[in-house]
Amino acid sequence: MRGMSKLLALLLVSGVFVGCAPSNPNALTADQLAAMHAKSLEKAGLKYYWNCDKLPGLLNPGEYIARTYLLDENFYCLTSGNRMIAINASSGTLRWAQWAHIAKPGVLVFDPVHVDKVAIPRTPPTRREVLQPKESDMRGIKPVDLLVINTRTNALVIDRKTGDVLRDIKFGFGAAASAGLAANGRTAFVADSGGRYHAIFLHEMIKSWHLDLDSGIKVAPRYTADKLVVASEDGEVQVASAFEARTILWTRLIAGGVEAPILATPRHTIVPCMDRRLYAFDTITGQKLWEPFDCKKNLVDAPQLSDVSVFQYARGGEFHAIGLVSGKLRWTLPDARNVLAAMNKTVYLQDKNNKILLVDEIMGELKTSIQMPAEDILTPNTSAPAIYGASPSGKVYCIRNLNAKHLTAEMLKKLNK
Repeated sequence: MRGMSKLLALLLVSGVFVGCAPSNPNALTADQLAAMHAKSLEKAGLKYYWNCDKLPGLLNPGEYIARTYLLDENFYCLTSGNRMIAINASSGTLRWAQWAHIAKPGVLVFDPVHVDKVAIPRTPPTRREVLQPKESDMRGIKPVDLLVINTRTNALVIDRKTGDVLRDIKFGFGAAASAGLAANGRTAFVADSGGRYHAIFLHEMIKSWHLDLDSGIKVAPRYTADKLVVASEDGEVQVASAFEARTILWTRLIAGGVEAPILATPRHTIVPCMDRRLYAFDTITGQKLWEPFDCKKNLVDAPQLSDVSVFQYARGGEFHAIGLVSGKLRWTLPDARNVLAAMNKTVYLQDKNNKILLVDEIMGELKTSIQMPAEDILTPNTSAPAIYGASPSGKVYCIRNLNAKHLTAEMLKKLNK
């Protein structure tokens, strides 16, 4: 009873009951706070480029935005109920009229990927069409841009312009998928908990081939320039041909396992290792690009890449900015966590308190900072010239420089290639 009395007294003092006056008569209204926040953005040379407030009315009772993704021209919001919707990242308008149901609530959903210009019929092929394919079956099929996303047991292939689910691919291998997938215009590549990675045709939904590693795979494969990059728990980094079945192009062993997402571009493969070091290889040849960089603490977060820098946060340690060509440390910050944008020689970082830090990319000098709402989800990004965020309640926004020019979907797709 004594504890309940204290709680009631606290509630009365703070004025949280409906109809109670606020304890502070000088407290700012929501509109006043918003105006102050917009002013702080303006002082930092930023502005809200667009706001989307459509989502709160589309959420079910108790449902909230749990994760966000920026992929090319789309900004995705995944809810606590495993429903996903796409927003035009250049304008803030809804891409889809309704949510796409990715999985039942509580099912683990991995990060999605994009695939461009895929000629895939709207309906799955029959068994006869799979066994006796005809070239004429694909004639006149207009290519579409796809979103591919998976759980442990299946993958959904979605028309990312309309939100229509074109394929629901059931994984036929014995072990469950252990991570997200990679994909190109023909095939999805997914690893299982038994140490194999599989190639599955998107259209026919059948497995083409698989390859084995000596130990488990905890991170998603990466597809780039006709190559598939995979890393294992025992420190094997393997690059295979995405088109020549079972053709391994090169393999390297590093000094520890890989449990953080790897990063791969046509020329750079960046691998965070459990030995606390960051490894860099030439994607084509497998040649070591620089000596492993010691981050001194655990690497469980994904590296990020700009045109000239690699960024890596070490849990319990510091956020590192490393020269992409040299592999040498440029600077560190103890409180930074992610890059939210890289624009005009400035990196916009998210810190542990959900502040945006404006930092000189080369020198590491802090220019200013902006406090964002503590609960907002800020989206990691190094390609688009903008910062994207969402509140759990569904308010979505894009922040850009004051003098930024008009942003288009075509620009965003080009920047990500």
